[in-house]
Amino acid sequence: MNHPREIVLTLANVSDWPDFKQLLDEGKILADKTGRLRYPHGAPVGTLIFSGTAKDGSPRYKESAAEWFDSDSKKAEEFVWPT
Repeated sequence: MNHPREIVLTLANVSDWPDFKQLLDEGKILADKTGRLRYPHGAPVGTLIFSGTAKDGSPRYKESAAEWFDSDSKKAEEFVWPT
């Protein structure tokens, strides 16, 4: 089976990822005006990168940290949510 190499989580597809859907429901991640999911300090939820296939054939993904930034950083302090 051919699985996507990368997936960007948005409001439109978060229901396909129960762990992230739960974080959204609990307010631990939020959506900006574009639908992109972000952590409360503004860093986007990382792109999900295909990391392999499980024994049962289901795809395995890991969150990329390429866009991550520390919640106590200057970047987080200066981050302005898209409006």
